[in-house]
Amino acid sequence: AVALDSGYLTMPICRELRGQGIFTVIAHRSFRPDKDLFPKWRFKYIPEQDVYLCPAKHQLTYRTTNREGYRQYKSNPEICKQCPFLKNCTKSKNHTKILTCHVWEDAKEWVRQNRLSPRGKTLYKRRKETIERSFADAKEL
Repeated sequence: AVALDSGYLTMPICRELRGQGIFTVIAHRSFRPDKDLFPKWRFKYIPEQDVYLCPAKHQLTYRTTNREGYRQYKSNPEICKQCPFLKNCTKSKNHTKILTCHVWEDAKEWVRQNRLSPRGKTLYKRRKETIERSFADAKEL
């Protein structure tokens, strides 16, 4: 079992650990750049259609994958323009919501779900005694 900090390189690490069947938990981050807008978790992914559904049940369709491995999903501006949730969804001038997720997002989500399990909660509590302690020691020395 492994406890990780949720830094920049966790996506490939989560993928590799999941592939090896190693139970892993990751620190919870509640970062939200804009508190007035819907968080990413409010958009439901439909894998059979490779689309996201917004809180108003409108589709965001796949557009492209950038060089860093992030897939972009865009809404239809004609539909969004009429939506009562527009001000809670995007601040875009052209009424388009763009949602990004990494191609290995499923591995990171698997690790997040592990943290919520009874075994994950026990392992996560040990983080402050092991990982956090070593960071504190390194900083002090």
